[in-house]
Amino acid sequence: MAQSELIVKEVPVADMLAAKLRREIDAKRFRPGDFVITERALARREGIDRNIVHKAVNALVREGRLERRPGKGVYVPGAVDGWRQAASTSRLVHVLVADLAANMCVEIARGIKQAGLSAGVRIQVHDAHGSLESDLQVLRKLPETAVHGAIIDSVHHPRFAEVLYELHAARYPFVLVDETLRDLQVPSVVADNYRGGYLAGRALMDRRHRRIAFTGFLGADTVRARLEGLRDAMAEAGVALDRSLVVPVRLEPVEILELPADQATEIERAVREILERPDRPTAIFFSTDLFMPQAYRAIRGLGLRIPDDVSVVGFDGDPLCRLLSPTLATVRQPAREMGKVAMEMLLALMDGRRDEGVVNRAARTPVAVRDGSKANGRGDAGTHGHGDAATRRDGETVAGRRVASMETEVPLAAANTTQRQDSAWHRVLPVTWQDGDSLGPAPDAVRDCTAKDTKATDGSREAAKGAKEIRMTDREMVGV
Repeated sequence: MAQSELIVKEVPVADMLAAKLRREIDAKRFRPGDFVITERALARREGIDRNIVHKAVNALVREGRLERRPGKGVYVPGAVDGWRQAASTSRLVHVLVADLAANMCVEIARGIKQAGLSAGVRIQVHDAHGSLESDLQVLRKLPETAVHGAIIDSVHHPRFAEVLYELHAARYPFVLVDETLRDLQVPSVVADNYRGGYLAGRALMDRRHRRIAFTGFLGADTVRARLEGLRDAMAEAGVALDRSLVVPVRLEPVEILELPADQATEIERAVREILERPDRPTAIFFSTDLFMPQAYRAIRGLGLRIPDDVSVVGFDGDPLCRLLSPTLATVRQPAREMGKVAMEMLLALMDGRRDEGVVNRAARTPVAVRDGSKANGRGDAGTHGHGDAATRRDGETVAGRRVASMETEVPLAAANTTQRQDSAWHRVLPVTWQDGDSLGPAPDAVRDCTAKDTKATDGSREAAKGAKEIRMTDREMVGV
């Protein structure tokens, strides 16, 4: 084989194409803002695979010599102050948030904005709180717009998932926040919802609660993960979760984005269903802090006190719930950090650095294992560990104890292991427990302790009385 052939083969085809495009641009065949070509047309022109073309264009995008306009093709950046500056400042990112009335969504958006501004990215925010059809149309049209990429806060709806599949098929760069797709690998950022449910369960177990209710919208994977964490924390303490105490918040799928009108009625119904029973639970775990103001009113409307009659736990860490009386015990999600990480991932995706990953500033969640060891993503040093297998079916044992099977509307996670993996393109950020006055000891535990204290006090009084009688006898004996 000739030496020249060896040299040619040692140079990647993508690098050769990038060098060719670079020469064309440097020769000033294009002016700032000019259309260059589409990747598909370039692949046909050069007679090479489109993936190779994609890599070559990525190299020039990173240099700032080219910019992508999704659905339109490849352009020379419009500014003339420098290629790299032009590429970064011309980027436009669409951010869809589920509901800006929720602090969680606001914090995610703030994190996205902070990371985006430092990278010179322009951001436009769309609030999904409104017409579902309108929001889906906005997402579907993204590849046809001048928006370079999107960060999408999940609205947990079947039709919403369909649009994400369409965006993925169109190779449109986006990052999903607060949800993962089981059947499709897309860049995503979530909090460790399972771990949060487990921490809440441990806090309840430590306060001797044994009958615990759970309520929330079970159509969301994140909510089901919180329920699974609660269930496993209870099983570890030798307590089975009573499936009759798992009460779904029923929201019609078409109206899921229009929560306020139906939410109050549904929360009140769920609270009454849980508490208007002869064997009512001593605690309720609500899947989100958004429910809490109405939940407090519903509980008090039944003539019950928090936490004297029933303890309450939430999830999200909404600072407004610190204003409730009593203050809410909850699990705090790192919402702002989730937004920052999502923007970092999107920038890497738009730069073609999908395989390089991003800097992981948050603590990694260990990958779950199936051998029943404690290194399964649910326990770590200094916290309550968890020793059961990561995946189980209805009726199988957890931590050596048999667990009651749950209804089909509350499915056990058959893919917990993959859902909790933390990798470059699926990030799981740690949650923290935030104690509050809404969580007290179980009333039965208080009564037990009170009875024991009463018996101890009665015994002390009897002993003291006996001692006094003895002393009086002694005094009489000496004639005092």
